[in-house]
Amino acid sequence: MHIAFLLSEFHSASAGGGAESYVSTMAEALVERGHRVSIMAMGEGKSSEERVRLVRIAPSNLHWLLYRGLPFAKSFAMPVREIEWSRRAWSALMELNRRDPVDVVETGETMALHQMTLGRKPPVVIRGHGNPLSIKRFGDGRVGWGDQLGRKLQLAGMRRASAVTAVSRFQARELSRDLSLPEEAISVIPNPISPALLREAGAESMQQSRNPVVLYTGRIELNKGSIELLRSVHRVASHCPEVEYIIAGARHNSIDDPTLDGALGSNGTRDRVRLLSHVPWQQLAEWYRRASVFVMPSYYETFGISVIEAMAFGLPVVATNVGGLPEVVQDGVTGILVPPKDPNALADVIVRLLRDPELRKRLGNAGRERVLSEFRTDHIVDQTLKVYESVCRPDGR
Repeated sequence: MHIAFLLSEFHSASAGGGAESYVSTMAEALVERGHRVSIMAMGEGKSSEERVRLVRIAPSNLHWLLYRGLPFAKSFAMPVREIEWSRRAWSALMELNRRDPVDVVETGETMALHQMTLGRKPPVVIRGHGNPLSIKRFGDGRVGWGDQLGRKLQLAGMRRASAVTAVSRFQARELSRDLSLPEEAISVIPNPISPALLREAGAESMQQSRNPVVLYTGRIELNKGSIELLRSVHRVASHCPEVEYIIAGARHNSIDDPTLDGALGSNGTRDRVRLLSHVPWQQLAEWYRRASVFVMPSYYETFGISVIEAMAFGLPVVATNVGGLPEVVQDGVTGILVPPKDPNALADVIVRLLRDPELRKRLGNAGRERVLSEFRTDHIVDQTLKVYESVCRPDGR
């Protein structure tokens, strides 16, 4: 089977998140099963698997010019992006399909509009990873008419898909409501842990830092609870003076410089925080090894792939009780859940874990066992292939 993944961007030295990690892991696993895989994306990244074909899509950034140049048109930039990215992506996909027929295409919600193209095309599976409108609704972002129009365009494309999958039951319910579909029509398939990262997690060289380390991996973004994370530092440090926070993630435009500088400049926070910017996923193992506790303080999260990465390394997880996170982090078993937007509650649980090595060990061991039993690639590839096979044409193309 020839499988094509369609992305707005792929892993690079400066970009790449959960959706990109998922595609990278699945592509390598599918190749191991004997399938051919093409990844079609904008950006400058490359695949670590030589047998995976990476096809570059010519970028188009009219939406960014609107966003930067016309402040009153910022909301309008979203539907413009949906149109221009989907048009470029679909043209590239049709060219690939002409030269080397594709059996099935998988893409995310933000690249769904290409489904509106008429004519013969491979069956398309839309995988929900989350969408900007839901992120804004759950966070403090202002929802504009352009955000709503952009979502309508996404949903119009998704309704023409051959199948829809979700990363959690929470997201399946969300998509069911948005698409007016029965929930059982949406296949729930969790994200897998990268086998390469899992091997690193099992390495004997795993050593924590001498001082307690609180780790967060992900974008520095309003929705990710980045400000609450920084506001927890002073309270934690008052109980654990040697604590260090490691934040491995690129800046997002939802937090401006004055807001970030204000959070860092309060109560000596800056002295206890290391901002690493984006860390390529292949280099994350070093930081997971050094950490004592992993935190995920998001306002909205459909899954949280970095959570299972941390669990694989035996780290206890402190996460917010939102979205799909309670399906990944079992409260009191593999981690501890806290309310969103509450830096004091976040700090108190971090302190509790830093002071109790036995609790950290118990939660961490249980988390690793859960990753090994539920989030390895074999089972998830089996589920995914069943969906692919169900939508492929009878003629076998």
